[in-house]
Amino acid sequence: MRTISRHSTFYDLLDALGKPGCAVCTIVARTRWRYLDSLAYENVNDPGVRAKLRESFGFCTRHAWYFVDTVRELFGAAIIYRDLLHTTQGLTAGATSANALDPSAPCLACQAEWDSAGYAIATLAEAIDEVDLRSAFDRSEGLCGPHLLRAMTVGRPGARQKLLDAALGTWQHHADDPARLRWRATGAAGNFATDDLALAANPPAPRLSVSATLEEPFTCPVCTGTRAELGRLLSWESLDDGTGGLCNVHGWAPRGVGWSALHRRQVTALATRAKELASAAGDLWLRQAMRGLGLGSTRSEPIPSPLRCVVCAHQAAVETALCETIARPLCVPHLRRAVWIHGAGAIEAIKPTWRQLDQLLGEYLRKEDYRFRSEPRGIEQKSPRWIVALFAGVPEIR
Repeated sequence: MRTISRHSTFYDLLDALGKPGCAVCTIVARTRWRYLDSLAYENVNDPGVRAKLRESFGFCTRHAWYFVDTVRELFGAAIIYRDLLHTTQGLTAGATSANALDPSAPCLACQAEWDSAGYAIATLAEAIDEVDLRSAFDRSEGLCGPHLLRAMTVGRPGARQKLLDAALGTWQHHADDPARLRWRATGAAGNFATDDLALAANPPAPRLSVSATLEEPFTCPVCTGTRAELGRLLSWESLDDGTGGLCNVHGWAPRGVGWSALHRRQVTALATRAKELASAAGDLWLRQAMRGLGLGSTRSEPIPSPLRCVVCAHQAAVETALCETIARPLCVPHLRRAVWIHGAGAIEAIKPTWRQLDQLLGEYLRKEDYRFRSEPRGIEQKSPRWIVALFAGVPEIR
């Protein structure tokens, strides 16, 4: 029997296995809070962190809004995103390339979560024969489908098979419980993004008559229109094509609650794919080992779900239709789609908005200085949320 070093990750796993749901999801959620909370209080002005944030165009949608709404760091968000706004203005000055808005690095918080999950999964795979950990795993609810797929690319082939057998065994407990089906199919709420492959598709655009009422200035009309279009659906069930699934974002949205038939299909597909990966050639394990030694790419590379998200597929078509007809200030994710359709000229439409918002952010930051805190507060107090929305989009659809 192999023995492993019982480092902190081992004991974190033992603790997480005693809690409901996927143990790796539990560890990832802790990492998300600790990383972004630490960044808010210690690293907002760190030159290295700011440089990496420029490469990634800030945080992804879910981490940008987690930073604002859960960590409650509006001031730090204003500093970070005003810097990104200045960087973006420089990158797009006279831009003729459609790639001017493409990030060159992953979201820092996504990378922190990816690394944390990787350490936990690698430890679990190597320690599956440890008596106390195996006992804790068998009593637990196991792993969610997305983390199980990743586990099948980590560790020795024999360890992968043992972990797969143990994980699928836990899935037999309460197999028809709707709540368990949902997190097994999509992971814990907030732990994964939308289905990038489905959103990047170019499906036929539906005929839409969306008249988006923009209640706030500096609001992306495509975000507003897409949210309105999805809001018209009484249930995600109307989009079910018999072969699709749900991403984490839409799987935990209100219209996904209780949709057990689709989650059951997704869990079955994930189990089948996990078995395929477990028996695959050992080069998957070798690539992961090389990456851990710094000999390969360390960027987060999630394993795609075997089923495309049916809501994301519909959303991609809606966004394409709206980007073809609406020429108003767009968030960066939708601006990228508009640039893909119309070329780099689409960037020009948003530049006046960027300049106005830059002035408001400057005023917001100035009034946070203790010397000017007695001055009356105005519309500039909303500018941190506006700039986050224009760089990251809205959380309800991404």
